[in-house]
Order: sequence, then C-alpha cells, then structure tokens
Amino acid sequence: PAPRRIRLRLLVALLVLALVLAGAGIALSLASRSGGAGAPAASSPDPGPTSSVDMAERVAGLEKRFAAGFPQHSIVLTGSSTIGRWTTSKEDLRPLETYNIGIGGTTVADHLAWLDRMVVPFDPRAVIVYVGANDISGEEGSRTGAQTAGAVVEYLQRVEEVAPDAELFYVEIAETPARASVGAEVRAANTAVSAYAETDDRVTFVPTADALVTSDGSVDPSLFVDDGLHFDEAGYARFSEAVRAVVLPALE
Repeated sequence: PAPRRIRLRLLVALLVLALVLAGAGIALSLASRSGGAGAPAASSPDPGPTSSVDMAERVAGLEKRFAAGFPQHSIVLTGSSTIGRWTTSKEDLRPLETYNIGIGGTTVADHLAWLDRMVVPFDPRAVIVYVGANDISGEEGSRTGAQTAGAVVEYLQRVEEVAPDAELFYVEIAETPARASVGAEVRAANTAVSAYAETDDRVTFVPTADALVTSDGSVDPSLFVDDGLHFDEAGYARFSEAVRAVVLPALE
C-alpha cells in the first residue's frame, strides 16, 4: 500500500542521514554555500565540498551549446568524468535519444549547486546520474561512503522536485585501481544508495561492478587508461553494456 511505501521511504532516508552524521561526526549546519558566480544556493545540510572545476565557465559552455534551445522532454546523462568522457554514449544508448552533459572532476555539491541550469532546462523525461566518485577520492578531504550516499540521496530528491516527470537512474560508483584504498567506502556508498532506490519508485539503481571485475572478483586494471582512474575503450564497452541492460528496457 502507498502509505507503507511512503513510511519505508522516509525511514530509509532517515537512516541514510543518520549514517552521514555518524560518519562526519558533526551536527547539521544550514549554512549556505555558493558554487561560483550565478550559482543558485543549495539547501543541503552537508552537501560536501565543491571541486576546483570552474562551474560557471562550464555551465556557460553548456548554455552556448544549446543556444538554439534545450531539447525538451529529453534523456539527460549528467555527472563527473565517467559521464563526460563517455564520448560514445549517444551511439551506445540508441535507439534512445540522449544528451551528455557530464563534467569531469565534479562532486555532488557541484551538481546540486548548478542543477537548475544544468538539468532543469531540458525538462527531462529521464536523468541518468553518475555522481559521488570524486567525493570519495582518497585524498585530503575525501568523504566517507555514508556521507557521500547522503549527498547523493539529497541530489536525487532535488532532481525529483525540479523535474517532476523524470525517471531517475543512478549508476553506481565504479571502483578503480587508482582509488583502491577507498574501495570499502565506495561499496558502502553504493549499498546505501541502492537501499534508498528500493524505497523510491522513481529511482532505479544501475549496477555495473560485475562488468568491471576479473574472474576472481577484483577490479580489472585492463579496463582503465594509464591513470588507473578513467575507463579505456574496453572499459566503456563493459560499462555501457551494463547501463544499457537496465536503462533501455525501462525507457524504450
């Protein structure tokens, strides 16, 4: 029944938030943040750090790209470099008509701050999301899996608010050789977001991990370029197949 689903959804959201607070060891803060000139303020209690990416410049470039008008009721791919470097996404996801607006190096906070100018103009019928990987970087300021999951859930809920007709597909964060030290945090984030998706009829979790490992279950380094962080052609072939397997049946 609907009331039971609603209660379950709220319970999972509260559990994710509790994990965030426990992992961060801080109280909620309602301080506002800015993603750069012209960026809308976000209402997140703890969205995490913005990146060094010049989002104002990148979003201006996006608006220039679609100066003739954003395609309406579109299928939008958004997120960090895994999306941005997916240069064959349009062909890989046919017969769907998709638009890739991924920006490398970005965090969840970047996408929250610029949501109204990145996703909203498309009035999308579906949004394929890959965010959170750069929040769990293993570098200074790296976030926990729980913190990242909380930020991702907030982002998904914000997309639902501003794109009320859109179906959402969250592609899980890929483990990589370069960030092997934070593999456990990546898995924790994916597990938490997957659990949330089970409670939200508009969110579908897209698993890709099984497509990116060797026979013994370890991350396959042959699927990455020399930096050990980004997919090579073979990696994208595996990744895109996993995404297609979930997205195409749902949207065709």
